[in-house]
This record gives sequence, C-alpha cells and structure tokens, in this order.
Amino acid sequence: MVVTSSQNPEVKLYRSLLRKRGRDKKGLIPLEGIRLIEEAAWKQVRLHSIIYSEDLLKNKRGRALLEDIQNNQPQAKVLNVSRNILKEASDTENPQGIVASAVPPESSLSQLALKKRPLTIVAAGIQDPGNLGTIIRTASAASAAGVVVTRGTVDIHNPKTLRATMGAIFNLPVVLIKNVESLINYFCQGNIRLAVTDLEGEANFFQVDLTVPTAVFFGSEAFGLDKEILKAADYRLKIPLLGPAESLNVAVAAGIIMYEGVRQKHFSFK
Repeated sequence: MVVTSSQNPEVKLYRSLLRKRGRDKKGLIPLEGIRLIEEAAWKQVRLHSIIYSEDLLKNKRGRALLEDIQNNQPQAKVLNVSRNILKEASDTENPQGIVASAVPPESSLSQLALKKRPLTIVAAGIQDPGNLGTIIRTASAASAAGVVVTRGTVDIHNPKTLRATMGAIFNLPVVLIKNVESLINYFCQGNIRLAVTDLEGEANFFQVDLTVPTAVFFGSEAFGLDKEILKAADYRLKIPLLGPAESLNVAVAAGIIMYEGVRQKHFSFK
C-alpha cells in the first residue's frame, strides 16, 4: 500500500528528526539519499525506519539498497509513500526517493587509532554544517585517526552535516566531547601534540612533523579558537597565503593540513 498522508506516524517522526530537539528526544538521526543510507547499512548502523517512493525503484542501485535493508535489517520499518509525501518529508529540493531514521553510532576517544593513524582533527566551534561534514569526509579519505567535536560546534547529526559527509561519518570515530579542558588533558597525558592553525604562526604547516600523534584544532570561522586551546598548543601552524585572500575556508584549511600528513607518511621522498 502506498501511503499518501503526511500525518503518517513514521513520516511525522522523520520530519521531527530534521530539528535537533526532535533528534535529542527520539535518539534517532535522519538519513537522506542512496549513498548516505548505503554507507549506514554497510557499516551495520541500526536503521529504525525506511521511507521510500517509486523514484527509488527506477534505478538498480536503489532497488538493491532496499532489498539489502529488508534482508539484513528485518527490524526496520519499511514504508512506501507517494512522491509528494517523500518530497514533503525530505530536507532537499530534489530527493532521491529514500530517507531513513537510524540509531546514531557511538564513538569514544579510546577508539582513536593513534598508533596507526597519527593525525586527529578537532572541530572546536565550527558553525557551518557543510564545513563540518566536509572535514569529516576529508578525514576519512585521509585516514585520520578520527574527528573530535567539542561544545559550540554545529550538531554532527544536522541533516546538512550528515549529507556533506557522504557517509564518511560511519567510517571513522566521530567523538563528541563537551569539556575542552578534559580533552586537552587527555591528549597531553597520551603524549599527543596539540596544534592550531594561525595566520601569525611561527611555522609553515609543512615544516612540522605530522607523522607523530598530533591533534589539530580548527575553530569558529568568525571567532577562531578559545584562549585555553591557543595557550595549550605546542604548534601554531601557518598556511601561507600568497595571494590577496585574507584567509581560507576552514574545511579547505583542514584538508590542506590532513593531506600534508598523508604526504609525510606515505609519499615523503628523501
């Protein structure tokens, strides 16, 4: 049966998850699009419900995804809705025919694989969901140890953040830490060096050894990092600006630092 009412409980539930208050209340997160839900299913993230329209069934990949979920996650509620209801539930202008609610995976600092992957990225006050999602996606691509998100940063389960990760959020630890001081102490006790980016920094980013355990903090696009983080930093890394631009987008800066770590570890020729 095709559901045509926006008052359906699962449709209303999904819509509520587009707001942080709803996510906190229900303990679920909203996933939209084939790629994001594929990644969640492949990583065995527990799906609560699937809402799809006929558009999903028009391509082989969509049909395979639905079949995989029905075979491997029998607890997930599956709801076939009209195209209009799917669009109404969706957070995007042109939905791909599928949305889902899921139980968010839990991560802790102990999951950071620092011995194998020395670079940890810390988002400390980043407000733009697209930037945070891009940083998480890049951290996965660069095989970082993980991403730590502190208080004052946009919710990692914001729908725009989740979509920007393209599913990478399920491929590495993304740890929420409220207390920055305790995080700094954790890193210091583990002999993990602390670094920040600073236009007035004393060292260019490629002059610092990023093959040893290092946590690099990136702050608010408008206000930068808190004083306690700047005070604790072992390094202030400078990304040279050779043109007239005053600064770099925070996701771009993070990507540059991460891939310098990749270069040093895997492609450093002597």
